[in-house]
Amino acid sequence: MSEPEPPRDPAVPSEDETIVAEEWAVRPEGQVVIEQTETESVPRRRPPLLWPWLLALLLLVLIGLGALYYFTQKDEKTVPAVIGLRQERAEAAVRDAGLDPATTREASSKPRGVVLAQNPDPGATVDEGDDVRLVVSNGPPRETVPDVLNENQSEATADLTKAGFKPDATEAFSDKKAGVVIAQDPKGGATLKEGSPVKLTVSKGPKPVAVPDVVGTTSSEATATLRQAGLKANVVGVPSDEPSGTVVAQSPSAGKQVKSGGTVRLNVAQADGESTTGAGTTPAAPTTTAPTTTAPPATTTTTAPQPASVPDVVGSELAEAARAFADQGLKVSVQYVPSDEAAGRVVAQAQPAGTQRKRGDTVQVNVSMGAQPGAQTSVPDVVGQRQQQGRGTLQSAGFEVLALDLNGTVRNESPIVSQTPKGAATIPRGSLVILYVGA
Repeated sequence: MSEPEPPRDPAVPSEDETIVAEEWAVRPEGQVVIEQTETESVPRRRPPLLWPWLLALLLLVLIGLGALYYFTQKDEKTVPAVIGLRQERAEAAVRDAGLDPATTREASSKPRGVVLAQNPDPGATVDEGDDVRLVVSNGPPRETVPDVLNENQSEATADLTKAGFKPDATEAFSDKKAGVVIAQDPKGGATLKEGSPVKLTVSKGPKPVAVPDVVGTTSSEATATLRQAGLKANVVGVPSDEPSGTVVAQSPSAGKQVKSGGTVRLNVAQADGESTTGAGTTPAAPTTTAPTTTAPPATTTTTAPQPASVPDVVGSELAEAARAFADQGLKVSVQYVPSDEAAGRVVAQAQPAGTQRKRGDTVQVNVSMGAQPGAQTSVPDVVGQRQQQGRGTLQSAGFEVLALDLNGTVRNESPIVSQTPKGAATIPRGSLVILYVGA
């Protein structure tokens, strides 16, 4: 009998399967006996579980986020009420509440430095350190005061009112023309609250002065006395038995109140043979000389030139200056020049005050065109026309007109013998043109 094959390797048992091992044994009798023995079962190893670790990791993350929230969470604060407080107190109150003040300013009728508004509103809950915006009053609006010196009162009042101020005018005597602003408070360029008053001092014109008594003095003494009193002299020679050069009469009379800078007429005695053609005088009879020949006698008339004193007109309006010259029997020649002085004001004269000239002479005066002169316009030539016609022509061209007659009264039909500025001259539109007329 052949020997049996050794047993094959047993198959891998499944889980919980009992493995039985077959053993071969040889018995003495030569029989082979197979014995089965039971072995202990070995369970399969399971893979490790992950969810406990994931759960632990999640717990750690949640704990970290909670800690982060706890340590970064700001305390909540209540916004204090600060409207109506001064800026310093309001900002201090905001800081004491754990908040930061952020301040801006704006114009207001409230006093300067008072809190007008806040954001957030009082009582609101915000995070510690948040901004609280405060609007603080900067006081009423402030404007720049315009410079109205040397303007007429009506112009100054309009300028101040337009700028938002209230003009408050008082009058005072001054060398300036009546109605002109001679002082203001505050001065031009100052800043002032809108609606505030601006005080103006308006000229009443020169203060009246009492005419001194100069009758009986010489003409030179009388002229000096009048000049010291702020008056001017108009010397007119008259026939008289008094010594030549003596003042025999004056007008206005002594003691009368007149405007400073006014003119006093002085009648001065003339020596025999002297003559004058001034107002209120009588021309001397002509002197004739009989020739020694058989030719007809020749007649020669000798007339002494009428003296005239140049007045002081610098700073005066042109019309006033022209009349002052006419009172002395003098004419003016007008030259318009650029200047910061008010338009129409005399800024210079060719002859100083007191200069003796002949009646009928002409003295040049320079007149301001103003800081902002009007459009330049050509002056029409009206010499030879009647006064009324020439006046109409000039006014139609946009000019002011003043007609004067050194020897009488200006009439509509009086012929124009000269004009200043002359025809074809170019001057600012609206300027004054002076006409001199004859009988």
